[in-house]
Amino acid sequence: MSKVLTVGADPFPPYQYYDNSGAVKGSDYDLVKRAFELAGYEIMVVLDDWKTIEESVINKNIDAAFQVQRTPEREKKYFFSDLLRNAVTEVVTGNKDLVINTFKEMEEKRTSIGVIKNYSYGDDIDSLDSSLKVPYPDQLPLLKAINAREVDMGVFDKGVKEYLMKSAGLNNIYPIKALEFIRPLYVVFHDPTLRDEFNKGLARL
Repeated sequence: MSKVLTVGADPFPPYQYYDNSGAVKGSDYDLVKRAFELAGYEIMVVLDDWKTIEESVINKNIDAAFQVQRTPEREKKYFFSDLLRNAVTEVVTGNKDLVINTFKEMEEKRTSIGVIKNYSYGDDIDSLDSSLKVPYPDQLPLLKAINAREVDMGVFDKGVKEYLMKSAGLNNIYPIKALEFIRPLYVVFHDPTLRDEFNKGLARL
């Protein structure tokens, strides 16, 4: 009988989310579940805001968390798996005439950018002047604000953006291709031995 682990993530449809029956679904959930199974484990997944999930890993209340971006600060807190997948991240706008070619140009033009609270996007976004950033509690309110042009731009995982645009019926969203970037995602652990076992399962996918 396989050992059951508790694994967490923040809700991020279509990658991991609760369906109408309360079951966890999503493409990243399926990927992580399969890798753990190949390592000899069953998993029970809990979805909550990232701050709660991160604290649960650090305090050893859960065994792992997935869909995590690597940062020097986080590397001090827990152990990272091998690469889970690369996410395509877009900077999008509701103004199709807006031309921005570099992140530095965003600061020069003083364009506002919507971001999700307590979320790390990587150095290009995280290092921007904080006065340009407009925090939002979740992805959908941010996308609606961009659609209504209440904020100049926002940062979105491409798959999430497409999922939310379709489900919310939003059309006036335009990617700024020059600012598209790749965001590597990982699974994190408080136990390096479990991390190593997971990596063996991941390698078999």
